[in-house]
Amino acid sequence: MRAEWVRPGTHITAVGSDGPDKRETESAVLARADLIVADRLDQCLRLGEIHHAVAEGAIDAGRVHAELGAIAAGLARGRGSDGEITVADLTGVGVQDAAMADLVAAAALAGGLGQSITV
Repeated sequence: MRAEWVRPGTHITAVGSDGPDKRETESAVLARADLIVADRLDQCLRLGEIHHAVAEGAIDAGRVHAELGAIAAGLARGRGSDGEITVADLTGVGVQDAAMADLVAAAALAGGLGQSITV
């Protein structure tokens, strides 16, 4: 994603950069962002969009507003206005994968798809 494509009010969830050489956005995208969120900051500093933006000097690590869990728990604010440019850098955290799997399984069972297995 290029910085010039991003308009006020855009939210970007980057989910494909789970390695130090992978990236989905130009570092300038994060430099333009009003709010940057990491799924796990120490991991995002090694992988993903935040890693590249910090390494290239586009942002300082201190620009990362919060981790996603802190926002979900109400410990940090999320988007402050409809016009903010926000970026969530999700490099992969096991608890998020487990929560999503639980949500998908529950929706499938509620929709009459699949079956529940007792182990």
